[in-house]
Amino acid sequence: MKTEKIKKGCGIAIITLIIIIVGVFCMVRTAFGPTFRTVKIDNPVGQLICEEEYNADMAAVFYDVDFKLENGEKQIIDLGKLYFQKEDWIKEFELKENENWYYLSSNNSNIYDLILTDKISEENFSFDMKSNQPENKELWKTEKYTIGLPYSTNFRIDSLKQNSLYVKYEYRNNENYNLIKNQSVEFKIDKLNKSLQIVNKSDLK
Repeated sequence: MKTEKIKKGCGIAIITLIIIIVGVFCMVRTAFGPTFRTVKIDNPVGQLICEEEYNADMAAVFYDVDFKLENGEKQIIDLGKLYFQKEDWIKEFELKENENWYYLSSNNSNIYDLILTDKISEENFSFDMKSNQPENKELWKTEKYTIGLPYSTNFRIDSLKQNSLYVKYEYRNNENYNLIKNQSVEFKIDKLNKSLQIVNKSDLK
């Protein structure tokens, strides 16, 4: 009788241990990922189908979002990926279009923060707009900005006309966050080399 009770007790203990291990595994996976979900967002350009992959480590969280567009003709167009570190990334991007391009942009995306998609070929061109910003190092020195990349920089796509991209940069001083400078820059889209070439830029104001 005692042997049966011992066996029964061991069985319950093993089952309990398994449940605890599975529970811990599920908690860790939920906390650190990867987890996946699909988010659909209505946009004037069409419906966005966003495939989110969530991961985390001890220091930060990561949301890798693959954007696809279902246009008015019910075609599915791959717009590429943006990479966020905020759970509310849905508020952190902008999608617009002109006659030649779809342009998907975000100030808060890591790695790439602008993706242009050719409407004819559906080819993606991904850019880091902070790396494409004009060099202003001498001005930073004379105005005592903190030297070194990245500067505290935001950008906004003002417009995209044919193959010319008009961008407004906002620079904030790393020592005095209320000190702001703005600069407008015109880029030419070089499809052959998949790059942006600065054509014109305003003075910092």
